[in-house]
Amino acid sequence: MTQVQRGGTVIRRPGGGTRTVVARRGDRTVVARGAGHGYVQRSVRVGGRSFVQRTYYVNGVAYVHAYRPFLYNGVMLNFYAPLGYYPVGFYGWALGPWGVSVNYPWGWGGSPWFAAYGPYFRPWNSYPAPSFWLTDFMLANSLQAAFQDKEETHDADSAIDSNPADADAPQAGQAAQAMPDDVKNMIEAEVRRQLAEAQSEAQSPQQSAQALPQSLAENGAHLFLAGDNLEVQNLGTQESCVIGAGDAIQINGGLPQSGSEVHVLVRASKTSDCPVNSTVSLSLADLVEMHNNMRETIDRGLEALRAGQGSNNLPSLPAEAAGAPTLTAFASSIQPDPDAANVIAETSRQADQMEKAVIAEYRAEPSPSPLPEPPAPAADSRLASIQTGQTERRVIDILGQPLSAAFMGGLKKVYEYPSGKITFTDGEVSEVEVSGAPTAPIVRAAAPVRTQAAVSAGMTESQVVAALGQPLQVSFLGGLKKMYVYSDCKVIFTDGDVSEVQ
Repeated sequence: MTQVQRGGTVIRRPGGGTRTVVARRGDRTVVARGAGHGYVQRSVRVGGRSFVQRTYYVNGVAYVHAYRPFLYNGVMLNFYAPLGYYPVGFYGWALGPWGVSVNYPWGWGGSPWFAAYGPYFRPWNSYPAPSFWLTDFMLANSLQAAFQDKEETHDADSAIDSNPADADAPQAGQAAQAMPDDVKNMIEAEVRRQLAEAQSEAQSPQQSAQALPQSLAENGAHLFLAGDNLEVQNLGTQESCVIGAGDAIQINGGLPQSGSEVHVLVRASKTSDCPVNSTVSLSLADLVEMHNNMRETIDRGLEALRAGQGSNNLPSLPAEAAGAPTLTAFASSIQPDPDAANVIAETSRQADQMEKAVIAEYRAEPSPSPLPEPPAPAADSRLASIQTGQTERRVIDILGQPLSAAFMGGLKKVYEYPSGKITFTDGEVSEVEVSGAPTAPIVRAAAPVRTQAAVSAGMTESQVVAALGQPLQVSFLGGLKKMYVYSDCKVIFTDGDVSEVQ
């Protein structure tokens, strides 16, 4: 059993293994992993900017992360937005050499996860620089999380099915292969690249918020670690296979210029379900989640380095690196959802019942209990306030960032929310679909063509069309940028308003 879907809930088990539950609950999305940890996600608006907030609940602790939505190739991607930054000198210290080779006592020797993945993960004997220490910290955290998910899922499965599968175990004839040295060195290079990215953001946080992260925009090879099990397509065999948490995948160059998929190379795998050196197709959203997971884990590693400096053989921080972190302007507005733990636990319980019923039906056994109907996504009363003629910016102010955005050709775009879809024509609402009941579309009269001198910064798309007529071509430039091309000029919009006239 690899997927179950009912109502607003989807249960995914890549390869039949560890479980991830994704459920819509009103204006929130709940992701539950293992037997009761995960996160609750919702959109928030702070100081005129949109963010996505996730309240994580792991090992009995709740914490919150923020993400900035970024529209790319018609896909809404959420990039990690740190709530604070260390002093610039601290990132410089983390990027430089220690000057000595550090032996660090990790204390993993008797840990079950290390025994399970020891053949794959070989820590360095010593560390000449913080980036090497952070690489082993990140690998260890990824494998610990993978082991915990596997164990929790297996325990939960034992209550669901007397003979649960274990898709994360090596198949017959397989053996875990050690991560090659060149792959681990590439991961260390990616750690340094992301440290430099964090240092740049600390220096210019506002400028960084408007662009793709450097580590996804630069050319060259990039190595990422999978933070979750993913079922993907092997482009060589055209069959599905599973990338496991902690596996290393490589992309060459930045994000693709078109499409929602990216081709990646599997460079190292714990169990080789997706064979090493095979090319697989991965969604942009899953790749960005790998990037986010690495940035988040590096931040935790930096916190551990800062707290442990001067002990366990770690060098002490220089004065310019020892200052306290500085919170961002939006940090105080990003607060954990107080009911996150209960919502995640309840979502896991409902998933257990759904799977029991499916297994019983498959085996023609009496169902242990009636299959519960998960709560349907609650109708968002705010959707009723959306009217034809409103701009994209106004809709986002009311509803927050959409779950997805799709370009339908010409001047049409569709925003999808949990309780409906909104169609824009030429930057304004032309149709609202709530539970299958669309409003009548706007019928527009042809606009007269006037001189480009009538166009100025701050004007909306509809005002530009009224002044210059319909453009010859419309191009989406990434993020919230769009360009109208006319015979004698180009007009660039940022978030629906004119930002430049060429």
